Amino acid sequence: MTRPTIIAANADILRQAVTDNIRACEKIIARSVRPTDAFPLDALAVLFVVHEDHIRGWDGRIDSMVWDRVAQLTDHCFLCPYNEQVLQSEYFALTHQELTEFRRGVPILKIAAAIDTRTILARGGRTKHDAEIKLRNALSFEVFRQDIAVGALLAGQDDLDGKRVKPDRGSGLQHLCEHSWVDGVPFKGHAKQEALAPFDRKLTLMGSLRDEGEAVAATFVAGAVEPKQVVELIVKQVAASTTTMRTPKQYEDALAVATSSVKTLMRACAHITELSEGKVELSKAAHKADERIAKREEKERMRAEEVASGKRKRDRWRSLDPIPDPMTKAMHQTFTRFDFSPEELLIVASLAGIDPNLLCSNHVLATPEFRLAQMLRKMSLGEEYTAGDLEMGVLHNLFFSSVSGDLYRNLRTPLTSLALECFPRDWWVSQLTGT
Repeated sequence: MTRPTIIAANADILRQAVTDNIRACEKIIARSVRPTDAFPLDALAVLFVVHEDHIRGWDGRIDSMVWDRVAQLTDHCFLCPYNEQVLQSEYFALTHQELTEFRRGVPILKIAAAIDTRTILARGGRTKHDAEIKLRNALSFEVFRQDIAVGALLAGQDDLDGKRVKPDRGSGLQHLCEHSWVDGVPFKGHAKQEALAPFDRKLTLMGSLRDEGEAVAATFVAGAVEPKQVVELIVKQVAASTTTMRTPKQYEDALAVATSSVKTLMRACAHITELSEGKVELSKAAHKADERIAKREEKERMRAEEVASGKRKRDRWRSLDPIPDPMTKAMHQTFTRFDFSPEELLIVASLAGIDPNLLCSNHVLATPEFRLAQMLRKMSLGEEYTAGDLEMGVLHNLFFSSVSGDLYRNLRTPLTSLALECFPRDWWVSQLTGT
């Protein structure tokens, strides 16, 4: 078991950690042509929040696999002892389950994150972030792809009943609406018409997403230059996967897999839109608070000069009310809501190519797996990629290690499948062993 250096944190130490995180984020954001978020590992602030009445022996209550994972990402972490009253006044978003565990003395792992409100306003208001665009493109392509796949699977189901139905364009959209729909995905045009019935509006949006996906389809398949080639490839893949299907249960399972990826991307798209809009509102609130502080400081300066010159007989007799924190509890809940599983975040990384920690940092310890999924996506598209220590470590475990003692062993199967879609096992073994 490997442990990082443990630093007993206080307000100044945590403030410095957040400052370092902001500076690392600013360097990444400065290289972006769009407003963007960042999750820099080189300034990762890992906190263990522990009840001060249970501080003795706290590190022994953390699983060795967790320590190993933390040590992979950073060489230090912070111990934050609190009582419950003080904790509730801090920006540590504990769920009900986490609060129950905190009271029992269980160390709660948290990741400190910062929102640079100045950067958001400086970029010109509500411009879509890079992650939003990538998620939207990934969602639209997945709707396009799964419309074809679901249409073929539904036709295969009908074949079992003796019906002969030829799948057509859009034949899978209704099934996707019924099983993959998530509210909150932004849409415009005909789908916004209030005269449409709710389900018709959903169907219209799915059709719009399919059209968007068709437009970008060639960018999601290596070697493709037009959507027609992508359609042919998808049809071949579905045909190959259904050759051994003989029962309704097999088709139902395949349909569940097809709809789950669309649903995950719809949830991610809706969530990151909400996050981005919330950050703009926070930026505006912070800007107003800064203006109030500046005006107050100017008035106090003028008051002091008047008192010194005798123009004013006495100074203020009571202190001013503090200016409210721009970050409201409602905003904080939006920014810290953790409702994605590690499997869902892996889907986001592999299909959209973004760091899923930008959506949800609750599974930050699975960052090596997320990084590998992003790398494999680049490999599949023939793009340039960098295989770092984190990615190589996961690959080595996939091909040479057993599943025992793996904190995120459920991610092994999908990652192995992604790797084998790029190259056969012998190629990977040869690359990893240098033979």
